[in-house]
Amino acid sequence: MIRLAWLNLVREKTRLAISTVGIALALVLILVIGGIFAGTEEFAIAYIKNEPAPIWLMQAGVENMHMSSSYLSPQSAAAAGNVSGVKDATGVLYVGANLDVGDDSILGYFIGVDPAAPIGGPWDMVEGSADLAPGEIVVDQVLASRYGLDVGDPVSLFGNQLTIAGLSRGNFGVGSSFAFVNKETLAGLAGAPPDSASFVLVRPENDVDVERLAAELEEAVPEGNVMLQASFAESDRDLIRQMGADIVRAMNIIAYIVGMLVIALTIYTATLERSREYGMLKALGASFSRLATVVLTQSFISATLGAILGIGISYTIAELIVRVSPDMLVLIVPGSVLNQVPVLAVVTAIASLLPLIRIASLDPMIVFKA
Repeated sequence: MIRLAWLNLVREKTRLAISTVGIALALVLILVIGGIFAGTEEFAIAYIKNEPAPIWLMQAGVENMHMSSSYLSPQSAAAAGNVSGVKDATGVLYVGANLDVGDDSILGYFIGVDPAAPIGGPWDMVEGSADLAPGEIVVDQVLASRYGLDVGDPVSLFGNQLTIAGLSRGNFGVGSSFAFVNKETLAGLAGAPPDSASFVLVRPENDVDVERLAAELEEAVPEGNVMLQASFAESDRDLIRQMGADIVRAMNIIAYIVGMLVIALTIYTATLERSREYGMLKALGASFSRLATVVLTQSFISATLGAILGIGISYTIAELIVRVSPDMLVLIVPGSVLNQVPVLAVVTAIASLLPLIRIASLDPMIVFKA
């Protein structure tokens, strides 16, 4: 029956191609839209994920980097570095503001970095230097390209001129853009003591238990909140989802419903169009179970071919989007693809079995009519 199903499919290659492409495009809609939202979340937590600090210290009550304000006094920041087992504790300032480039104003997040600190700054430099002197800033290369900027050009923050000392990569995205400023300069612009911090990035000594060290930091800095890097990133990811929850949920649901309806309609129509072939099988004595086997086999072959094509097109589109618009990241991970498999299987089974009710009632003699 499987061989019969395959022969029946390939006998009309145009019909098979239409079914395969229809399923593929529906899957592309689901994967690409989901990938855009996943990529937006990744850009939002890029700074947290890329800094090699397994422990983060912030003001008590703060659990997010985005949409929050954290302040730790110079004493609190210093206390973190004095805890036994701490290799280094790097305090950074974090400010949300607009970067002015000529007549354009770009909303972003600014990290104040001590040039002598081992971590906390840009993680992927493209050009120039990350050792920021007073009055210097590092911006993302995508932002620089978009606004015609280069190393040595001036920009303005809080009405004060800064000089671009370098260009980085991976920290400019839709709705979330990071730039790095000399900490002393940013502290002066924000009206904060230079030794204070918004966040303290803590690295433990070798072989030190991270969770135990985190507990000791909570005791040493009672006015602070200590979070492990993974938990901090996930907390920020949840916040990003909540900020656009209604829009994201609506668009995802619409894409999913449309995609699955297209798949269901494609399978359903393709099955009905083969009613004459199934009637022939029935006329030759095929039982309902054998007809069901042929119908399901043909439908799942079409669905599988469409899924393979759709996944390939989705990854291609994701790559093209990133090339055309580098500030967008379309993140299609294997997990998101595998999540579609059981849903696609259920939709395919239902869409192919529904016409069987009609096929089962077919008069076998219909196949002999002109």
